[in-house]
Amino acid sequence: MAQQTTATERNDLSMPPGPRGLPIVGSLLSLRNDPQIALTRIAREYGDVCTVRLGSVPTIVISHPTLLRDAFSRVALADRWISRITEIMTSGEDLAFAPYGEYWRQLQRFANRELLSYRRVQDIRERYIEESVNILVARVGEMCDAGAPLEPRDFLPRANGEMMFRAIFGRDANDTVEFYEKLDDLLNTTFWFFANASAANPADYISMLKFLPNHALEEAQKMTDRMTEILDFLIGKVKERPDLNLNAPTCLVEVMLASVEREEITYDMMRNLIGDLLVAGIDTTAQTMAWLLLILANRQRLQDRAHEELTAAVGADGLPGMEHQSDLSYMHAIVLESMRYRTVAPLGLPHKAIEDVELDGYIIPKDAQVLGNIYAIHHDERFWNSPNEFIPDRFLFTKDGAPPPALTSGAFMPFGTGRRGCPGQGFAEIVIWLQACRLLHKYRLTPHGTDRLPEDEVFGLAISPIPYALNIERRA
Repeated sequence: MAQQTTATERNDLSMPPGPRGLPIVGSLLSLRNDPQIALTRIAREYGDVCTVRLGSVPTIVISHPTLLRDAFSRVALADRWISRITEIMTSGEDLAFAPYGEYWRQLQRFANRELLSYRRVQDIRERYIEESVNILVARVGEMCDAGAPLEPRDFLPRANGEMMFRAIFGRDANDTVEFYEKLDDLLNTTFWFFANASAANPADYISMLKFLPNHALEEAQKMTDRMTEILDFLIGKVKERPDLNLNAPTCLVEVMLASVEREEITYDMMRNLIGDLLVAGIDTTAQTMAWLLLILANRQRLQDRAHEELTAAVGADGLPGMEHQSDLSYMHAIVLESMRYRTVAPLGLPHKAIEDVELDGYIIPKDAQVLGNIYAIHHDERFWNSPNEFIPDRFLFTKDGAPPPALTSGAFMPFGTGRRGCPGQGFAEIVIWLQACRLLHKYRLTPHGTDRLPEDEVFGLAISPIPYALNIERRA
Protein backbone atom coordinates (compact mmCIF):
# COMPACT_ATOMS: atom_id res chain seq x y z
CA MET A 1 0.00 0.00 0.00
CA ALA A 2 1.16 3.56 -0.64
CA GLN A 3 2.20 5.15 2.66
CA GLN A 4 4.37 7.81 4.21
CA THR A 5 7.99 6.88 5.00
CA THR A 6 10.91 8.83 6.37
CA ALA A 7 13.81 9.88 4.15
CA THR A 8 16.05 7.32 5.83
CA GLU A 9 13.55 4.54 5.24
CA ARG A 10 13.17 5.52 1.59
CA ASN A 11 16.93 5.39 1.11
CA ASP A 12 16.84 1.74 2.20
CA LEU A 13 14.20 0.82 -0.40
CA SER A 14 14.93 -0.40 -3.91
CA MET A 15 13.06 0.26 -7.12
CA PRO A 16 10.60 -2.41 -8.26
CA PRO A 17 12.04 -5.31 -10.28
CA GLY A 18 11.79 -5.50 -14.04
CA PRO A 19 13.52 -6.52 -17.26
CA ARG A 20 17.01 -5.16 -17.90
CA GLY A 21 16.29 -4.25 -21.51
CA LEU A 22 18.86 -3.30 -24.13
CA PRO A 23 21.59 -0.68 -23.85
CA ILE A 24 20.38 2.87 -24.59
CA VAL A 25 16.83 1.92 -25.65
CA GLY A 26 15.89 -0.26 -22.68
CA SER A 27 12.56 -2.01 -23.35
CA LEU A 28 11.32 0.45 -25.99
CA LEU A 29 11.56 -2.04 -28.85
CA SER A 30 9.53 -4.68 -27.02
CA LEU A 31 6.69 -2.19 -26.55
CA ARG A 32 6.40 -1.07 -30.16
CA ASN A 33 3.37 -3.25 -30.85
CA ASP A 34 0.53 -3.78 -28.38
CA PRO A 35 2.35 -2.22 -25.41
CA GLN A 36 -0.58 -2.98 -23.10
CA ILE A 37 -0.13 -6.71 -23.77
CA ALA A 38 3.67 -6.54 -23.49
CA LEU A 39 3.45 -4.69 -20.17
CA THR A 40 0.95 -7.23 -18.89
CA ARG A 41 3.38 -10.07 -19.67
CA ILE A 42 6.09 -8.18 -17.79
CA ALA A 43 3.77 -7.65 -14.82
CA ARG A 44 2.94 -11.37 -14.71
CA GLU A 45 6.67 -12.13 -14.49
CA TYR A 46 7.91 -9.34 -12.21
CA GLY A 47 4.91 -8.45 -10.06
CA ASP A 48 2.12 -5.95 -9.53
CA VAL A 49 4.63 -3.11 -9.24
CA CYS A 50 7.52 -3.34 -11.68
CA THR A 51 10.02 -1.12 -13.48
CA VAL A 52 10.39 -0.90 -17.24
CA ARG A 53 13.24 1.24 -18.55
CA LEU A 54 12.21 3.21 -21.62
CA GLY A 55 15.44 4.68 -22.86
CA SER A 56 16.71 6.75 -19.95
CA VAL A 57 13.24 7.12 -18.38
CA PRO A 58 12.38 4.78 -15.48
CA THR A 59 8.74 3.78 -15.84
CA ILE A 60 6.86 2.20 -12.96
CA VAL A 61 3.93 -0.01 -13.99
CA ILE A 62 1.18 -0.74 -11.44
CA SER A 63 -1.05 -3.74 -12.21
CA HIS A 64 -3.15 -4.23 -9.08
CA PRO A 65 -6.41 -2.30 -8.47
CA THR A 66 -5.86 -1.59 -4.77
CA LEU A 67 -2.28 -0.46 -5.29
CA LEU A 68 -3.26 1.66 -8.29
CA ARG A 69 -6.15 3.33 -6.48
CA ASP A 70 -3.97 4.07 -3.47
CA ALA A 71 -1.10 5.35 -5.60
CA PHE A 72 -3.12 7.65 -7.84
CA SER A 73 -4.97 9.16 -4.90
CA ARG A 74 -1.65 10.55 -3.63
CA VAL A 75 -0.59 14.11 -4.42
CA ALA A 76 2.99 12.91 -4.98
CA LEU A 77 1.81 10.85 -7.99
CA ALA A 78 -0.82 13.26 -9.35
CA ASP A 79 1.47 15.07 -11.78
CA ARG A 80 1.59 14.27 -15.50
CA TRP A 81 4.46 12.90 -17.54
CA ILE A 82 4.05 14.45 -20.99
CA SER A 83 5.78 13.96 -24.31
CA ARG A 84 7.15 16.79 -26.46
CA ILE A 85 4.28 16.45 -28.93
CA THR A 86 1.73 16.57 -26.12
CA GLU A 87 3.45 19.61 -24.66
CA ILE A 88 3.18 21.41 -28.00
CA MET A 89 -0.43 20.37 -28.50
CA THR A 90 -1.62 21.38 -25.03
CA SER A 91 1.07 23.71 -23.66
CA GLY A 92 0.61 21.55 -20.56
CA GLU A 93 -2.35 23.77 -19.68
CA ASP A 94 -5.41 21.60 -20.29
CA LEU A 95 -7.29 19.47 -17.81
CA ALA A 96 -5.81 16.21 -19.06
CA PHE A 97 -2.12 17.19 -19.03
CA ALA A 98 -1.65 20.25 -16.83
CA PRO A 99 0.84 19.75 -14.00
CA TYR A 100 -0.72 19.04 -10.63
CA GLY A 101 -1.15 22.35 -8.82
CA GLU A 102 -3.56 25.22 -8.30
CA TYR A 103 -4.03 25.84 -12.04
CA TRP A 104 -5.12 22.24 -12.59
CA ARG A 105 -7.29 22.26 -9.45
CA GLN A 106 -9.07 25.35 -10.77
CA LEU A 107 -9.82 23.56 -14.03
CA GLN A 108 -10.96 20.44 -12.21
CA ARG A 109 -13.29 22.33 -9.88
CA PHE A 110 -14.91 24.12 -12.80
CA ALA A 111 -15.30 20.90 -14.81
CA ASN A 112 -16.79 18.93 -11.93
CA ARG A 113 -19.03 21.60 -10.43
CA GLU A 114 -20.18 23.44 -13.53
CA LEU A 115 -19.13 22.29 -16.98
CA LEU A 116 -19.74 18.55 -16.54
CA SER A 117 -21.99 18.53 -13.50
CA TYR A 118 -24.94 16.15 -13.45
CA ARG A 119 -27.38 19.03 -14.04
CA ARG A 120 -25.37 20.38 -16.98
CA VAL A 121 -24.90 17.01 -18.64
CA GLN A 122 -28.64 16.27 -18.40
CA ASP A 123 -29.39 19.62 -20.02
CA ILE A 124 -26.97 18.89 -22.86
CA ARG A 125 -28.48 15.43 -23.24
CA GLU A 126 -31.95 16.88 -23.71
CA ARG A 127 -30.80 19.66 -26.06
CA TYR A 128 -28.27 17.85 -28.25
CA ILE A 129 -27.31 14.26 -27.41
CA GLU A 130 -30.76 12.71 -27.83
CA GLU A 131 -31.26 14.31 -31.23
CA SER A 132 -27.73 13.46 -32.36
CA VAL A 133 -28.21 9.79 -31.45
CA ASN A 134 -31.51 9.69 -33.33
CA ILE A 135 -29.78 11.15 -36.40
CA LEU A 136 -27.08 8.47 -36.14
CA VAL A 137 -29.73 5.73 -35.96
CA ALA A 138 -31.57 7.19 -38.94
CA ARG A 139 -28.37 7.29 -41.01
CA VAL A 140 -27.77 3.62 -40.25
CA GLY A 141 -31.30 2.99 -41.48
CA GLU A 142 -30.50 4.74 -44.76
CA MET A 143 -27.46 2.49 -45.19
CA CYS A 144 -29.64 -0.52 -44.45
CA ASP A 145 -32.23 0.48 -47.07
CA ALA A 146 -29.48 1.08 -49.61
CA GLY A 147 -27.87 -2.30 -48.90
CA ALA A 148 -24.63 -0.59 -47.84
CA PRO A 149 -22.50 -1.98 -45.00
CA LEU A 150 -21.81 0.01 -41.85
CA GLU A 151 -18.12 0.86 -41.42
CA PRO A 152 -17.74 2.16 -37.85
CA ARG A 153 -14.13 3.35 -38.28
CA ASP A 154 -15.21 6.54 -40.06
CA PHE A 155 -18.93 6.62 -39.33
CA LEU A 156 -18.88 6.71 -35.53
CA PRO A 157 -16.15 9.37 -35.05
CA ARG A 158 -17.88 11.55 -37.62
CA ALA A 159 -21.26 11.21 -35.92
CA ASN A 160 -19.71 11.87 -32.51
CA GLY A 161 -17.85 14.85 -33.94
CA GLU A 162 -21.10 16.44 -35.05
CA MET A 163 -22.69 15.70 -31.68
CA MET A 164 -19.81 17.25 -29.75
CA PHE A 165 -19.74 20.25 -32.07
CA ARG A 166 -23.41 20.95 -31.28
CA ALA A 167 -23.03 20.31 -27.54
CA ILE A 168 -19.99 22.59 -27.30
CA PHE A 169 -20.90 25.42 -29.68
CA GLY A 170 -24.67 25.14 -29.78
CA ARG A 171 -26.85 25.87 -32.73
CA ASP A 172 -28.47 29.12 -33.78
CA ALA A 173 -30.52 30.25 -36.78
CA ASN A 174 -28.17 33.22 -37.23
CA ASP A 175 -25.04 31.09 -37.61
CA THR A 176 -23.39 31.48 -41.00
CA VAL A 177 -22.57 28.71 -43.44
CA GLU A 178 -18.92 29.41 -42.64
CA PHE A 179 -19.59 28.56 -38.99
CA TYR A 180 -20.74 25.06 -39.94
CA GLU A 181 -18.00 24.63 -42.54
CA LYS A 182 -15.51 25.00 -39.71
CA LEU A 183 -16.76 21.66 -38.41
CA ASP A 184 -15.30 19.93 -41.44
CA ASP A 185 -12.09 21.91 -41.10
CA LEU A 186 -11.82 21.06 -37.43
CA LEU A 187 -12.41 17.34 -37.92
CA ASN A 188 -10.66 16.72 -41.23
CA THR A 189 -7.55 18.85 -41.04
CA THR A 190 -6.84 19.36 -37.37
CA PHE A 191 -8.62 17.13 -34.88
CA TRP A 192 -7.54 13.87 -36.49
CA PHE A 193 -3.89 14.82 -36.07
CA PHE A 194 -4.54 15.57 -32.40
CA ALA A 195 -6.37 12.28 -31.91
CA ASN A 196 -3.99 10.03 -33.82
CA ALA A 197 -0.53 11.61 -33.42
CA SER A 198 1.69 9.50 -31.24
CA ALA A 199 1.65 10.69 -27.64
CA ALA A 200 5.38 10.12 -27.55
CA ASN A 201 8.34 9.69 -29.85
CA PRO A 202 11.78 8.13 -29.30
CA ALA A 203 13.32 11.52 -28.56
CA ASP A 204 11.24 11.67 -25.38
CA TYR A 205 13.22 8.73 -24.04
CA ILE A 206 16.61 8.85 -25.77
CA SER A 207 18.30 12.18 -25.07
CA MET A 208 20.67 12.16 -28.04
CA LEU A 209 17.72 12.12 -30.46
CA LYS A 210 16.46 15.49 -29.23
CA PHE A 211 19.07 17.22 -31.35
CA LEU A 212 17.91 15.65 -34.62
CA PRO A 213 15.28 17.26 -36.89
CA ASN A 214 11.79 16.12 -35.95
CA HIS A 215 9.10 16.83 -38.54
CA ALA A 216 6.38 15.48 -36.24
CA LEU A 217 7.06 18.33 -33.81
CA GLU A 218 6.89 20.87 -36.61
CA GLU A 219 3.61 19.41 -37.82
CA ALA A 220 2.24 19.39 -34.29
CA GLN A 221 2.97 23.12 -33.98
CA LYS A 222 1.26 23.85 -37.29
CA MET A 223 -1.80 21.84 -36.30
CA THR A 224 -1.88 23.49 -32.87
CA ASP A 225 -1.82 26.95 -34.45
CA ARG A 226 -4.59 25.92 -36.83
CA MET A 227 -6.68 24.49 -34.00
CA THR A 228 -6.30 27.73 -32.05
CA GLU A 229 -7.38 29.74 -35.10
CA ILE A 230 -10.48 27.61 -35.65
CA LEU A 231 -11.52 27.60 -32.01
CA ASP A 232 -11.10 31.37 -31.72
CA PHE A 233 -13.29 31.81 -34.82
CA LEU A 234 -16.04 29.53 -33.47
CA ILE A 235 -15.98 31.08 -30.00
CA GLY A 236 -16.13 34.52 -31.59
CA LYS A 237 -19.20 33.57 -33.61
CA VAL A 238 -20.97 32.34 -30.48
CA LYS A 239 -20.22 35.66 -28.78
CA GLU A 240 -21.74 37.51 -31.75
CA ARG A 241 -25.11 35.75 -31.60
CA PRO A 242 -27.82 38.41 -31.22
CA ASP A 243 -29.84 36.31 -28.78
CA LEU A 244 -26.87 35.36 -26.59
CA ASN A 245 -27.82 35.26 -22.90
CA LEU A 246 -25.02 34.04 -20.67
CA ASN A 247 -27.40 33.98 -17.72
CA ALA A 248 -29.21 31.11 -19.43
CA PRO A 249 -26.48 29.22 -21.37
CA THR A 250 -27.62 26.75 -24.03
CA CYS A 251 -24.28 25.08 -24.84
CA LEU A 252 -20.96 24.38 -23.18
CA VAL A 253 -19.16 27.35 -24.73
CA GLU A 254 -21.82 29.68 -23.32
CA VAL A 255 -21.32 28.07 -19.90
CA MET A 256 -17.59 28.76 -20.20
CA LEU A 257 -18.04 32.30 -21.52
CA ALA A 258 -20.21 33.10 -18.50
CA SER A 259 -17.46 31.81 -16.22
CA VAL A 260 -14.82 33.84 -18.10
CA GLU A 261 -16.99 36.91 -17.61
CA ARG A 262 -17.17 36.15 -13.87
CA GLU A 263 -13.37 35.61 -13.89
CA GLU A 264 -13.74 32.05 -12.63
CA ILE A 265 -11.65 30.78 -15.53
CA THR A 266 -9.58 32.48 -18.24
CA TYR A 267 -10.17 32.53 -21.99
CA ASP A 268 -7.15 30.27 -22.51
CA MET A 269 -8.55 27.80 -19.98
CA MET A 270 -11.80 27.75 -21.95
CA ARG A 271 -10.01 27.01 -25.21
CA ASN A 272 -8.00 24.22 -23.59
CA LEU A 273 -11.15 22.67 -22.10
CA ILE A 274 -12.79 22.66 -25.52
CA GLY A 275 -9.85 20.67 -26.88
CA ASP A 276 -10.24 18.13 -24.07
CA LEU A 277 -13.96 17.77 -24.74
CA LEU A 278 -13.39 17.18 -28.44
CA VAL A 279 -10.72 14.52 -28.01
CA ALA A 280 -12.49 12.60 -25.24
CA GLY A 281 -15.99 13.03 -26.64
CA ILE A 282 -15.16 11.93 -30.17
CA ASP A 283 -12.40 9.34 -30.21
CA THR A 284 -12.67 7.34 -27.01
CA THR A 285 -16.48 7.17 -27.11
CA ALA A 286 -16.45 6.15 -30.78
CA GLN A 287 -13.95 3.37 -30.15
CA THR A 288 -15.98 2.07 -27.20
CA MET A 289 -19.03 1.82 -29.47
CA ALA A 290 -16.98 0.28 -32.30
CA TRP A 291 -15.89 -2.51 -29.96
CA LEU A 292 -19.39 -3.10 -28.62
CA LEU A 293 -20.92 -3.45 -32.10
CA LEU A 294 -18.12 -5.75 -33.28
CA ILE A 295 -18.39 -7.95 -30.20
CA LEU A 296 -22.15 -8.40 -30.58
CA ALA A 297 -21.92 -9.01 -34.33
CA ASN A 298 -19.60 -11.91 -33.48
CA ARG A 299 -22.00 -13.22 -30.82
CA GLN A 300 -25.46 -13.53 -32.29
CA ARG A 301 -26.85 -15.40 -29.28
CA LEU A 302 -25.97 -12.52 -26.98
CA GLN A 303 -27.37 -10.05 -29.50
CA ASP A 304 -30.63 -12.04 -29.56
CA ARG A 305 -30.85 -11.76 -25.79
CA ALA A 306 -30.32 -8.00 -25.96
CA HIS A 307 -32.98 -7.69 -28.68
CA GLU A 308 -35.50 -9.61 -26.60
CA GLU A 309 -34.87 -7.47 -23.54
CA LEU A 310 -35.16 -4.23 -25.51
CA THR A 311 -38.47 -5.29 -27.06
CA ALA A 312 -39.88 -6.38 -23.71
CA ALA A 313 -38.82 -3.15 -21.99
CA VAL A 314 -39.85 -0.50 -24.53
CA GLY A 315 -41.96 -2.30 -27.15
CA ALA A 316 -41.28 -2.71 -30.84
CA ASP A 317 -41.98 0.96 -31.58
CA GLY A 318 -40.63 2.46 -28.36
CA LEU A 319 -37.53 4.57 -27.85
CA PRO A 320 -34.98 3.33 -25.28
CA GLY A 321 -33.80 6.08 -22.98
CA MET A 322 -31.97 6.72 -19.74
CA GLU A 323 -35.18 5.99 -17.86
CA HIS A 324 -35.09 2.37 -19.06
CA GLN A 325 -31.74 1.45 -17.52
CA SER A 326 -33.31 -0.45 -14.62
CA ASP A 327 -35.40 -2.48 -17.09
CA LEU A 328 -32.45 -3.22 -19.36
CA SER A 329 -30.09 -4.97 -16.98
CA TYR A 330 -28.60 -7.23 -19.65
CA MET A 331 -27.95 -4.31 -22.03
CA HIS A 332 -26.26 -2.51 -19.16
CA ALA A 333 -24.15 -5.59 -18.48
CA ILE A 334 -23.16 -5.76 -22.16
CA VAL A 335 -21.98 -2.14 -22.09
CA LEU A 336 -19.93 -2.65 -18.92
CA GLU A 337 -18.42 -5.94 -20.09
CA SER A 338 -17.41 -4.41 -23.42
CA MET A 339 -15.51 -1.70 -21.50
CA ARG A 340 -13.68 -4.38 -19.53
CA TYR A 341 -13.08 -6.83 -22.37
CA ARG A 342 -11.65 -4.16 -24.68
CA THR A 343 -10.61 -1.18 -22.56
CA VAL A 344 -10.05 1.76 -24.93
CA ALA A 345 -7.63 3.47 -22.51
CA PRO A 346 -5.68 0.42 -21.28
CA LEU A 347 -2.80 2.40 -19.75
CA GLY A 348 -4.65 5.62 -19.00
CA LEU A 349 -2.55 8.78 -19.23
CA PRO A 350 0.99 8.71 -17.77
CA HIS A 351 1.58 10.11 -14.29
CA LYS A 352 4.85 11.50 -12.93
CA ALA A 353 6.25 11.29 -9.42
CA ILE A 354 6.67 14.73 -7.87
CA GLU A 355 8.93 13.26 -5.18
CA ASP A 356 10.19 9.86 -4.03
CA VAL A 357 7.21 7.68 -3.10
CA GLU A 358 7.03 4.34 -1.29
CA LEU A 359 4.64 1.82 -2.79
CA ASP A 360 4.26 -1.82 -1.74
CA GLY A 361 7.75 -1.88 -0.23
CA TYR A 362 9.46 -0.29 -3.25
CA ILE A 363 10.61 3.23 -4.09
CA ILE A 364 9.16 5.20 -7.00
CA PRO A 365 11.83 7.81 -7.68
CA LYS A 366 11.11 11.47 -8.30
CA ASP A 367 10.41 12.28 -11.98
CA ALA A 368 9.69 8.64 -12.88
CA GLN A 369 6.89 7.97 -15.32
CA VAL A 370 4.08 5.95 -13.68
CA LEU A 371 1.54 3.89 -15.65
CA GLY A 372 -1.66 2.31 -14.41
CA ASN A 373 -1.95 -1.01 -16.24
CA ILE A 374 -5.75 -1.13 -16.43
CA TYR A 375 -5.56 -3.70 -19.21
CA ALA A 376 -3.73 -6.13 -16.92
CA ILE A 377 -6.23 -5.51 -14.12
CA HIS A 378 -9.19 -6.08 -16.45
CA HIS A 379 -7.68 -9.40 -17.62
CA ASP A 380 -6.40 -10.76 -14.33
CA GLU A 381 -7.69 -14.17 -13.20
CA ARG A 382 -7.42 -13.05 -9.59
CA PHE A 383 -10.32 -10.68 -10.16
CA TRP A 384 -12.21 -12.18 -13.11
CA ASN A 385 -13.29 -15.68 -14.03
CA SER A 386 -12.25 -16.44 -17.63
CA PRO A 387 -11.05 -12.85 -18.16
CA ASN A 388 -10.32 -13.35 -21.87
CA GLU A 389 -13.93 -14.30 -22.57
CA PHE A 390 -16.80 -11.86 -23.11
CA ILE A 391 -19.32 -12.68 -20.36
CA PRO A 392 -21.88 -9.92 -19.68
CA ASP A 393 -23.54 -12.01 -16.93
CA ARG A 394 -20.65 -11.18 -14.61
CA PHE A 395 -22.16 -7.66 -14.34
CA LEU A 396 -25.72 -8.77 -13.53
CA PHE A 397 -27.14 -8.14 -10.08
CA THR A 398 -28.20 -11.21 -8.11
CA LYS A 399 -31.85 -12.19 -7.73
CA ASP A 400 -31.98 -10.59 -4.28
CA GLY A 401 -30.65 -7.32 -5.72
CA ALA A 402 -27.07 -7.60 -4.48
CA PRO A 403 -24.42 -6.06 -6.75
CA PRO A 404 -22.07 -8.50 -8.49
CA PRO A 405 -18.38 -8.82 -7.49
CA ALA A 406 -17.54 -7.26 -10.87
CA LEU A 407 -18.79 -3.95 -9.47
CA THR A 408 -17.68 -4.33 -5.85
CA SER A 409 -14.17 -5.77 -6.12
CA GLY A 410 -12.64 -2.49 -7.26
CA ALA A 411 -11.06 -4.15 -10.30
CA PHE A 412 -13.32 -2.42 -12.83
CA MET A 413 -11.89 0.98 -13.75
CA PRO A 414 -12.43 1.83 -17.46
CA PHE A 415 -12.40 5.57 -16.67
CA GLY A 416 -9.25 5.46 -14.57
CA THR A 417 -8.98 6.17 -10.86
CA GLY A 418 -7.62 8.62 -8.34
CA ARG A 419 -7.24 12.37 -8.48
CA ARG A 420 -7.01 12.41 -12.27
CA GLY A 421 -9.79 10.02 -13.16
CA CYS A 422 -11.89 10.97 -16.18
CA PRO A 423 -14.18 13.95 -15.35
CA GLY A 424 -16.32 13.24 -18.42
CA GLN A 425 -17.42 9.77 -17.29
CA GLY A 426 -21.08 10.75 -16.87
CA PHE A 427 -21.20 12.36 -20.31
CA ALA A 428 -19.59 9.34 -21.99
CA GLU A 429 -21.87 6.86 -20.24
CA ILE A 430 -24.97 8.64 -21.53
CA VAL A 431 -23.74 8.74 -25.13
CA ILE A 432 -22.66 5.09 -25.16
CA TRP A 433 -25.89 3.92 -23.52
CA LEU A 434 -28.19 5.77 -25.91
CA GLN A 435 -26.24 4.81 -29.02
CA ALA A 436 -26.03 1.14 -28.04
CA CYS A 437 -29.67 0.76 -27.03
CA ARG A 438 -31.19 2.64 -29.94
CA LEU A 439 -29.04 0.97 -32.59
CA LEU A 440 -29.67 -2.52 -31.24
CA HIS A 441 -33.38 -1.83 -30.78
CA LYS A 442 -33.73 -1.09 -34.49
CA TYR A 443 -31.16 -3.32 -36.21
CA ARG A 444 -29.51 -6.70 -36.30
CA LEU A 445 -25.80 -6.52 -37.03
CA THR A 446 -23.74 -9.31 -38.61
CA PRO A 447 -20.14 -9.48 -39.90
CA HIS A 448 -19.75 -8.29 -43.49
CA GLY A 449 -17.79 -10.55 -45.83
CA THR A 450 -16.79 -13.06 -43.16
CA ASP A 451 -18.26 -15.38 -40.55
CA ARG A 452 -16.35 -13.76 -37.70
CA LEU A 453 -14.53 -10.45 -37.36
CA PRO A 454 -11.06 -10.27 -35.77
CA GLU A 455 -10.96 -8.82 -32.28
CA ASP A 456 -7.30 -7.81 -32.33
CA GLU A 457 -6.44 -4.41 -30.86
CA VAL A 458 -4.80 -1.48 -32.62
CA PHE A 459 -2.91 0.69 -30.14
CA GLY A 460 -3.30 4.47 -30.38
CA LEU A 461 -4.68 7.39 -28.42
CA ALA A 462 -7.59 5.00 -27.82
CA ILE A 463 -7.47 1.27 -28.49
CA SER A 464 -9.44 0.56 -31.67
CA PRO A 465 -10.44 -2.61 -33.52
CA ILE A 466 -9.05 -3.52 -36.92
CA PRO A 467 -11.25 -1.70 -39.47
CA TYR A 468 -14.34 -3.78 -40.20
CA ALA A 469 -17.79 -3.62 -41.78
CA LEU A 470 -21.20 -4.86 -40.66
CA ASN A 471 -24.30 -5.99 -42.51
CA ILE A 472 -27.42 -4.19 -41.28
CA GLU A 473 -30.88 -5.69 -41.10
CA ARG A 474 -34.00 -4.01 -39.73
CA ARG A 475 -35.60 -5.91 -36.90
CA ALA A 476 -39.18 -6.95 -37.54
